[in-house]
Amino acid sequence: MIRKSLPIHLLLAGLLQAACSPPWPAPPPAPRLATVIPDTTSVLPDSNFDDRTAVQAARWHLLRAEEALACSLFEIAQEDLDRALGILTGIETGDEDQNVAEAELDFLGEAVERTYLTLLPNLRHLSPDSPLTLLLEGVSEEVIEDLPPDAAPFVRIHQLSGQCDVPIDANPKVAASIHFFQSRGKKTFTAWLKRSGRYRALILDALRAEGLPEDLFYIAMIESGFNPRARSRAHAVGLWQFMESTARLEGLHRTHWVDDRRDPGKSTWAAARHLKDLYRQFRDWRLAIAAYNAGRGRVSRAVERAGTRDFWSLSLPRETRNYVPLFMAAAIISKDPGLFGFPQTEEDSPMSFEGVELPRPIMLETAARCMRTSVATLRHLNPELRRAITPPHFENAYNLKVPAGKGQSFLQCYSRLPESEKQLAWFDYRVKPRDNISIIGRKFGVSPRLIIAANNLRNPNRIYPGQLLHIPASGAHRRVRAPASGGRTIYTVKPGDSLSRIASDHGVGVGLLKSWNTLGSEVIHPGDQLIVRKPPQAHPAGPPASLPSNDGKIHTVQPGETLWKISRHFAVGVEDLKLRNNLKGPLIHPGQKLIIPPRDLLGKILYVVAKGDTLYSIARKFGLRARDIARENNISLSTTLLPGMTLEINKQRTAD
Repeated sequence: MIRKSLPIHLLLAGLLQAACSPPWPAPPPAPRLATVIPDTTSVLPDSNFDDRTAVQAARWHLLRAEEALACSLFEIAQEDLDRALGILTGIETGDEDQNVAEAELDFLGEAVERTYLTLLPNLRHLSPDSPLTLLLEGVSEEVIEDLPPDAAPFVRIHQLSGQCDVPIDANPKVAASIHFFQSRGKKTFTAWLKRSGRYRALILDALRAEGLPEDLFYIAMIESGFNPRARSRAHAVGLWQFMESTARLEGLHRTHWVDDRRDPGKSTWAAARHLKDLYRQFRDWRLAIAAYNAGRGRVSRAVERAGTRDFWSLSLPRETRNYVPLFMAAAIISKDPGLFGFPQTEEDSPMSFEGVELPRPIMLETAARCMRTSVATLRHLNPELRRAITPPHFENAYNLKVPAGKGQSFLQCYSRLPESEKQLAWFDYRVKPRDNISIIGRKFGVSPRLIIAANNLRNPNRIYPGQLLHIPASGAHRRVRAPASGGRTIYTVKPGDSLSRIASDHGVGVGLLKSWNTLGSEVIHPGDQLIVRKPPQAHPAGPPASLPSNDGKIHTVQPGETLWKISRHFAVGVEDLKLRNNLKGPLIHPGQKLIIPPRDLLGKILYVVAKGDTLYSIARKFGLRARDIARENNISLSTTLLPGMTLEINKQRTAD
């Protein structure tokens, strides 16, 4: 029995030793971040890997960290958790065309954070980009000593609080937060002090302009460590860690192309407005800062329940109870870091760049080539960009930040670029079975690399049926269109769109657009798909002057007139006007001569619905069938007609 059991014990011991003995087997192909260094904000996942592979890599690092933790290899576990967090931060989510669901990333992010919290008691130092949750938990573990009023920590706080323009309280909680930064948070705080120079001038300018205390600067320090790409498990993003709902209220937007929360300038001004509003409500900076973390509703309810406005007496979440003293500690230490044992640290230079107005989108690869710089440099200067291409703005130029001194040379290079790289239109396209990037590129006459850049496809071989792709193409179209059957096009509503704007861009009236889509109001939402008439194929035609004047009336465009107004006045179609006058778009100018085609040029007229009209009464007026009018306008027989709606009446149809 003994001889038989011995090998088993030896085997188990060997297995245990093997399980806790590095090195581990090599990981699957995955983006590896550099070894943790004092500053990691510029470390991003390798762009050669797709998001799916990045998720697999993050999961692999998590599993490795869990194994290292079980074997008490705490530094290795921390390194892998930092790599997992860095990879997850670089993955874009939230769009229906993304391969990675936000719920999947949330689940993985929670697992990473949970493991990090388990590891926390065994760590001597935290990392520069440790999430705020970890810092606040670390503060909770600090021993709160009952110190006498003349104890050294309190004396230091009293000495320096006079230099602060926000209230700083000398109490055990603030003293414990200072000690946390002096011990396990020392490497973290040192990295933050170094980074602070990048954004100090920008943030202080905004705070001064809004008449706010300059020490609110340190909110950005503890929120993100001055990392514009920081993202929390709760989906807060950027220097100031805005949630998307709060960001919208402050004028920040998130689209397929950009996330304003990552824009240091826009987010800083939004944060200043938000903080000013919070102080206006609470009239106490302790409460206002607590509300920045926990929300104004939660702080208001805590004040009401406690019957006091004393922050230290309120029943708030532990995170918020730690957040305010951590902010105070950061403000105090920053006044004299050497007094608290921090090495002399030279701050980073302020971000140096020029703004270049781009009327049309451009690939970052092309822009970088023009400036003889790298795409990574442009991504660093423009952290708000979610794609490797600037967003298509049709009314306003996009301000691309480029390295200082490169603006003029870039504009000169840009002017020499072929039109195919400057004139980009945008199409929405749903991937079909057996599609690949090359096939789709041939359909639209564009190169696969343009499609890859516009959709952030790290692996172009991984597209799937039903996936929505944004296709950049050469041309002068102003809105996104996609091929559709039945002589119509499908338009996908974008953030900021309105029904009137879409109607104008497509050269139709709002009433007609509403009737085609059976809309009872002008309320639309991003992602809605609208049916619009496909413009008739333009046939060769000479300029208006070459056409005989008796072919139609001649109208001189008056100031303030649009094609739509003129079409309503003469009861003709906008497309008829464009076709007859060889117009490429909806733009006209005062003094321009337009030929007004006969109303039945194409066998159709526009009918404006009057009060009391029904499909059947209109059909009787024109001797047509109600179902033919409904079919022509893509509405049902039961559709309620609203006064002002515009219907196309095909006079060539006749009732049976």
